[in-house]
Amino acid sequence: MIKTVKLSKFNGELCENLYANVLLMNASNFNDITVLFNNVISSISNKNWLKFRDIDYLQNILHNGGFIVGCYVEDTLIACALCEPPSGDYLNNLYDIGMSEDEINSTYVSGYVMVDPLYRGNSLHKILLETRIEESIARGKSHILTAVAAENIFSLRTILSLGFEMQLQRENQYGINRYILLKKLDSTSSKDKEIIA
Repeated sequence: MIKTVKLSKFNGELCENLYANVLLMNASNFNDITVLFNNVISSISNKNWLKFRDIDYLQNILHNGGFIVGCYVEDTLIACALCEPPSGDYLNNLYDIGMSEDEINSTYVSGYVMVDPLYRGNSLHKILLETRIEESIARGKSHILTAVAAENIFSLRTILSLGFEMQLQRENQYGINRYILLKKLDSTSSKDKEIIA
């Protein structure tokens, strides 16, 4: 377990004594990710904002040196996100930004963020992104890249608040206009693991 966080809302209502554990996930958690995906995709209007990742894809993330962060309330996965080495369009974006080979090899791509609709309003997106930043620093990475749909103002605000800088604006294969953002990691900025109130 990485840390425990205190949650303040359940299904839009204030609550007390609700805690979640943030941890690194492995293959034993992959079914939980699929269940969470189905909960999340059914609740969003634009289904193209979130692409399904099958078990082979998730396994490759871990095999290639990436990681997946999950947030559990008891045995239920309520949020997760991943970090992986750059490939495909993300790799092209890093070249377009003007990064060197060494910088690219020291960069994670952060994405596939999902939060169960029942637990929205608990800053879980921010908690997961902070955790991915801390874990990337611990793994010796120098940069972290992420993308967000231009319409997704709340996520964009969170990403910018954590020091990411806008680099590019690109349209993906589904016609979604997305911002590509990059953060330079500072090894002295890693926080101690703590309970967030």
